[in-house]
Amino acid sequence: MPLDCWIDDANARLAVVGDGVRCSIELLDPYDAGDPQRLEALLGEGGASLACACDGALAIDPQTRCVVLVSWMANPCSLGDLLDRLESLANQRAAMLSLMQTTIRNTTPTLSGRSILNHRQPGV
Repeated sequence: MPLDCWIDDANARLAVVGDGVRCSIELLDPYDAGDPQRLEALLGEGGASLACACDGALAIDPQTRCVVLVSWMANPCSLGDLLDRLESLANQRAAMLSLMQTTIRNTTPTLSGRSILNHRQPGV
């Protein structure tokens, strides 16, 4: 039976899997994961996790259908080890969401408030 808790505004889950503990934290809920722009921006920043040697890997939780960061720790692991891993995943989550928002903001066209017309329009 998994243990669920909340870190910031995200669900974090600890579950015994095999000879270890799987730690995960929600990155995108199913609604946001269905938004191609958000998902593309998030996946486009996935390389940053590799570059900083982060603990979490991107996955889809089969029960919740959320995009999560997941990591596995072999037993025996102490409570301190689990808390450190959850903190690391939470920090990675915050960084990835920040990068995702920046990417979306930088790729969304801004509205200048008026149209630029390259030819005459009827009634103008």
